[in-house]
This record gives sequence, C-alpha cells and structure tokens, in this order.
Amino acid sequence: MKTKKIANLLLAVILTLTTFANSACGNEAKDSATDLEIYCTDAGYKTEWVSDIIDLFKQQAWVKEKYPELTVTLSTNDDQTFASSRLDAGAKANTIDLLFGLNMWGYSGEGSYAQDLTEGVYNTKVPGEDILYKDKMQESYVLSNQYVRPNSDKISYYTTSWAGGMNSILYNEDLFIANGFSVPNTTDELIAICEQYKAKAETNYAFVQSYDADYFNYMFPIWWAQYEGLQGYENFFNGIDNNAYSLRIFDQKGREYALEVFEEILDSDNGYLSPFGFTQKYMQTQAAFIRGESLMHVNGDWFSSEMLSFMEMEGDNAPVIKMMRAPIISKLGEKLGITDSELSQIVSYVDKIGAGEQAEAPSFTSTKNYSKEKVIESVKEARTIVYSIGGTHHAVVPTYATAKDVAMDFLRFMATDIALDAYSKATVGALLPFNFKMSDETYKSITDAQQGRYDYFQSKNGLNTLILPQYFPLVRYAYLSAFTNEKYYQTFSVTGNTITPADFMKNTKDAWDESKFADALKSAGLN
Repeated sequence: MKTKKIANLLLAVILTLTTFANSACGNEAKDSATDLEIYCTDAGYKTEWVSDIIDLFKQQAWVKEKYPELTVTLSTNDDQTFASSRLDAGAKANTIDLLFGLNMWGYSGEGSYAQDLTEGVYNTKVPGEDILYKDKMQESYVLSNQYVRPNSDKISYYTTSWAGGMNSILYNEDLFIANGFSVPNTTDELIAICEQYKAKAETNYAFVQSYDADYFNYMFPIWWAQYEGLQGYENFFNGIDNNAYSLRIFDQKGREYALEVFEEILDSDNGYLSPFGFTQKYMQTQAAFIRGESLMHVNGDWFSSEMLSFMEMEGDNAPVIKMMRAPIISKLGEKLGITDSELSQIVSYVDKIGAGEQAEAPSFTSTKNYSKEKVIESVKEARTIVYSIGGTHHAVVPTYATAKDVAMDFLRFMATDIALDAYSKATVGALLPFNFKMSDETYKSITDAQQGRYDYFQSKNGLNTLILPQYFPLVRYAYLSAFTNEKYYQTFSVTGNTITPADFMKNTKDAWDESKFADALKSAGLN
C-alpha cells in the first residue's frame, strides 16, 4: 500500500510539473463533460499541431452549438511513457480526457482503461464530409489499430493513429549533384553510389546513423516485402505458406536478402557508414547529416519538424534535403529473370506512370519465362511499398473520462480536410494517415523532403503502407517475429561482427519446432 501511495504521489507531481498550454482560453483545467483536457507526447513532430487543431475545433459552428461552454487545455512533455502512466492512474488520479501517446497496444480489449472507439469514432462520419472515419483513414492504419479477440470475429478499435510516420532514405541533393550521382532505383545502384562516394570523399561517409536510434532497421521490412510481395509479407505473420499454417514461413528468402543489403552497407570493413554515429545521440547524427558529413541518412516524416530550427540556423549553408523512394531490392530482378539494369529501367517507367506522364515500357525478356505484364506488375507493387511507425502513435480516450464525448468528437474532427492540412502545416509537411489533398499554400510552405513524400502518397500507382506486425495475432499473442534477434543495425554495424544473414535465418529456424508453432497458433486463436 505504501508503495502504491508513493507511486500515485509521484504521478501527481509529474502532472503538476508538466507545462500546460491552454490554446483555447488560458484557463486552468477543469473536470466536467465540457472541459476537454488533452495530453500530447512530443515525439519529433513538436506539439503545435495540437494547439492549431484545438483552435480550429473551437471555431466550428457544430462544436459551438453542441458544446457552448467548452474549454480545452493542453499539456505536453517528451516522456514517451507518460500517456500510459496517466491512463493507468485511473479516475481518482487522472483527469486527462484524450491522450496522444506511444505504443499503447496493450490497452485494446475489454476490461482495459481505453474507451472502445468503434461506434464513437470509426463507424461515424467525418464532420461535414460524407465518409466514415475508418473509410477515410488509410487501410493499413485501420488494420493496425484493429483489435480482434482470439477465437472471435468481432472487430473493435480502442486506439487510433496520430501520425503518418512514413520512413525512407533522405539524401543531400547538393552532394548528389556535385558528385554526379542519380537517385538509385535499385539496391545494387545504391551500394554502387556508396562505393563511389567512399573513393571520392576523404572524410565524409555515404551514411550516418546514431547507434541508439537505429532508424536503418525501418528499411528491412520494405526490402523483405518488395521481394516476397505484399501477400508473402502478410502470410509470414499469419503463419501461412502455400495456403496452410506451416513452419515453412521461416524459409522465406526475402528476409535473408534484405539483411544481405544491410550487411553490405553497414559492414565497417566496407567504410560506407560513419563510425562517429556510434558515439552520438540521434540529434547529433541528424545535424551531422545536414552539415554534409554524410551523403544519406535513414529517417522518418518527423525529421523536418525535428530539425527545422537547426536548418534555419544553417541559413544559406543549409543543403537541399530530399527523400528518395526506397530502392528496389536487386534480388527481385533475379527472381523475375531480368538484369539489374532492366529492373532499374522498369522502376523509372513505373514512376513516370505513377506521376501521370506518358511513357513507353522498356524492352526486356524474362529468363524465368514471366510475362512482361507480370514482371511490370511485380515491380510496380514493390515500388508502392512503404513502412511506417505511425501505427505506434496511439491516441486513446480513458473509459472514465468526464469529457469522453468531446474527446471522440475531437478525434473525428482531426480527420477533416481542414484539420489534416493544419497538421501538415504545423509539422512542416508530415501527414496524418488519411486520404486528402493538401492545400497549395501548405504544400509551398513545407520542405523539399516533405513535398517528395507527399507526391509519393499521391502517386497514381497507389501506396501500400505495410501493416505493423503487432496487428497480427501471432505477433500480439504468441510473439512471432521476423527473426529471433531483430537488432539488425546494431549487429552489422559493429566492428568485427561475424554474424551473417544466414546465421539469422538458421538461429530463427532452430528456435521453432512443430510443437512450439502449434502452441503459438493456439495462443493466437488460429488453430
């Protein structure tokens, strides 16, 4: 009891010390059905976007009519576990009605402190628009937020996403131009650039990443899914091979081939990765990238917001930073029976079609006897695949919240075009995971990297954001993972590493047998 009282006291102190910013009227937070209290974690996107959307929310005629006495308060900090701790505190210690936190998967399901948002948010129309919230949200995020109880067909939603979180490779366009490099279409072309830059640059490196913020790992599922196809990627996490539950999922070669690209780029003997990043925090490595100490850097859509002040400090010395679409894993070309040069030509063709341009398909013949249409379609699908951690950015409403109706209306309002545009403007171009057209004014105000990311989202080829592993029952309830060791960046970047991609494959296969797999299926409600 004494320990519990001390914990509650500490939580109360933390909340008191949190900086409150009432973007609505400057009043202290109250606790009633019309006094909305919001908390947001600063996870790279800053928190101005919340304040801006609050202002817009209060201006809406329907909001004024429904909540004439509405007040809104906002508290923020950068503690990534704060939202969970406040939710756990319960009604007696927590008065916050809407929490924008991280990794709150565990609160989905009956009996938790998270409000079921299925009917109050997902199955309702976006205010002023003739579309359901769940239909406007991009499909992979809808799926990533789904909760399906084992051995049940009922689908519920206890969380929703407050970030798009798309990741890819950023590059210094000034250095690319100065060195005569073209943006690579394939991983072989990417590695060739790394080799050429190493020969040209005396002190700079092709890549720089910090050791603790291993964003390079975000490239793994992209290259894996490019090779295996979207269905193959999902089949793995569903435990399915050849339309049946099977241990053969651990034979999927795309996983190994993706790690082979990692090994080539990250191996210290090759000299493509800056060793200085190992001793730096993520903000230091990001600053080093902006200063031109590396050609490329893997990061996400929060980069522009996170580094805006530093870019402004650099002034005229700030480089043009752009986002490249993930190069296609060259092993896909081998799988399709085409050369890497032919694969690259097809990628260029697919990109032109996606941009709405007229283009003629390149000439090639598959040595694996695939039709021309099959090859192009496979490359097209691979080019649409992106990975996002946006599905880990969870918004929840406590079941005990006094202003839960206002909180759910606020979440619904966040899906309106006006709120989506305000979010993008405040975050210098990041996107909430909904389909909408950014205003010309906002588009012109965002960074080059974010414009490229937005253009990618608008491609006529479509976009396939990979469903996060945590959505799949075998991951959520039975701890299935791509490999038993998922520290790819830390493994391959360490000097003297002897662990190979083949070792990753073997160690994972050795960790599973028929009995363990059967137990996993049972735990996931799939048997």
